[in-house]
Amino acid sequence: MSETLNVRWGTRLVGKLRLDEKARLEFQYDSGWISSEEAVPISLRMPLRAEPFDDEACRVFFANLLPEGNTRGLIARKLGVSEDNDFKLLEALGGDCAGALSIFPEGGAARTEGRYEPISRGELDAMIEGMPRNPLLVAHEDLRLSLAGAQQKIPVYFDGGKFFLPHGAFPSSHILKPAISGYPGIVENEAFCMELARLVGIPVPASAVIKGKRPFYLIERYDRRKEADGKLSRVHQEDFCQALGVGYSRKYEAEGGPGLKVCFGLLAERGSQPIIDKMNMLRWVIFNYLIGNCDAHAKNLSILITRRDYRLSPFYDLLSTRVYGHLSLKFAMKIGGQYREDWVRGEHWQKLAEQAGVGARAVLELCLEMGERLPKLAEASVSAFGARETLEQITKHIASASKKMLAVLKG
Repeated sequence: MSETLNVRWGTRLVGKLRLDEKARLEFQYDSGWISSEEAVPISLRMPLRAEPFDDEACRVFFANLLPEGNTRGLIARKLGVSEDNDFKLLEALGGDCAGALSIFPEGGAARTEGRYEPISRGELDAMIEGMPRNPLLVAHEDLRLSLAGAQQKIPVYFDGGKFFLPHGAFPSSHILKPAISGYPGIVENEAFCMELARLVGIPVPASAVIKGKRPFYLIERYDRRKEADGKLSRVHQEDFCQALGVGYSRKYEAEGGPGLKVCFGLLAERGSQPIIDKMNMLRWVIFNYLIGNCDAHAKNLSILITRRDYRLSPFYDLLSTRVYGHLSLKFAMKIGGQYREDWVRGEHWQKLAEQAGVGARAVLELCLEMGERLPKLAEASVSAFGARETLEQITKHIASASKKMLAVLKG
């Protein structure tokens, strides 16, 4: 006997996700959604049509909404389901996903009701402390929250300096990321790198370090929008793995995942303003090189989807992985054909320009500008975030990487 989940965009039924007797997924748009003037495809790879989409297409899009790695395993064990049971995980967690969609069991009325539950800082600290046992607060009554990625996170509503947990159909506004054992200063690391990105003109959401007994990193969700009536609405998005038809287990280029050429090609082919978006992505590539972020893979790039356009989203998950010696030194995506910082020479930056479909001069000018500015900005900002030892290591790496990049480009 098949099972069915309703996929909703706000209060509107977009379609149904079914699981058949052979554990295959099938998604079919609702005819009312297809005929609506508001209709938008949920994915670039799932255009509006009456015919259903098969298991392969469904897995790529819907499984990419779910947590990964150890977090996924912990949640599955907590729920008493298999780690690879995407359908049951979506059934349990799909109420507040990335983008505009909410996923609920079939048979319920359109979910418009909900509430924001106030939580004190002490309660929040206790939740953070319990996250290794209770990821995404899955044991908390009627919370249905899903965030992709391997790191533990909590979606929250933050307003007026106060925190709330979203219940029912009410969306979260921010994502909370606590410290991780074995990664000293990681909260300050990400906040510092995000601020540096903002200072060099890279679009990023507002973020901050929230200090206290259990300090954490807090970032505003770019896929949420406050309406004129003050209520929060969801904005649709999909990450580049979803848009390119790649499962989350292959998000790294070395494992068959998307490389930069393919990602730039997606913007050129489907983006509404490809020139602006490609230049911003080039800044992102250069910035990650300079800060030593070797984990900048295709799931860290997303497209915002509306009826009018497809635009590159603001950037997120910017931090230096190089300061943690046990992590890989290989880039998640090659720069001009090279996986390692020390191997990137002038010709590789030129090849990157070719892959991006922009002039080599444009890439050279961006590299020179960021190589000159970023070390000074890092030096001036390092004292504002705490975790001095970690941030000084990042600052030293930026200085070293900038010197190396400028030398090969000017030489």
